[in-house]
Amino acid sequence: MENAADALHMAASVMIFVLALTIAINSFGQVRQVSQAVLDYNDREYDYSYVENNGSTERIVSLESIIPSIYKAYRENYKIVFSNLPEDDYLYEMRNDDGEFEKIYQIDLETGTSLSGDEQKLKFIMAVLYGEGIEDYYGENFQTIYDEFEDLGVRLKRDGIYDIIKENRWKFKENIGVYYQEEAPEEGDDMTTPGITTSGEADVPEANLTEKRVITYTII
Repeated sequence: MENAADALHMAASVMIFVLALTIAINSFGQVRQVSQAVLDYNDREYDYSYVENNGSTERIVSLESIIPSIYKAYRENYKIVFSNLPEDDYLYEMRNDDGEFEKIYQIDLETGTSLSGDEQKLKFIMAVLYGEGIEDYYGENFQTIYDEFEDLGVRLKRDGIYDIIKENRWKFKENIGVYYQEEAPEEGDDMTTPGITTSGEADVPEANLTEKRVITYTII
């Protein structure tokens, strides 16, 4: 009799353990699903935050929206264009084929500079953003960075675009455009309308073409 009671206790304990284990497994599964949903939502927000609910790819933005977009030039295959900055508020200068430095108003790490490696590209983005203030964010002397990039044909500014926009309190109209990188648009092509913009035909099969996203900012 006593053995039977012990057996019932053991059976009940096993059932309780199995039930608790089942609940725990289901709970972990739900947590994983919720976590994945949050991550997916964040990814969509990061990639497409500039698209409004009405399907338009145009909106009015300020500094807090522009800075993350500039970082996309480093993280992803993005091109950032400032279409109407004052002449002296260019982003940086770049040496042309004649050996002269010309003012540049856009960021394109794939084709616009001779930089190599993620670390150098990140340093370039930080310098364009913060100028001499890069020391507070990157921990390296600005003059050292300036000399490094000048040797590569890129002349940085001491005033970063972050401070320039902040001091002027500019608002911008933001537009999005897409083109195939193998069919780079020529000067004057419209890169502010949705969809694929191309200039001529590429020798690359369409399946192998690389889409490049362009964000254009216009002071209003």
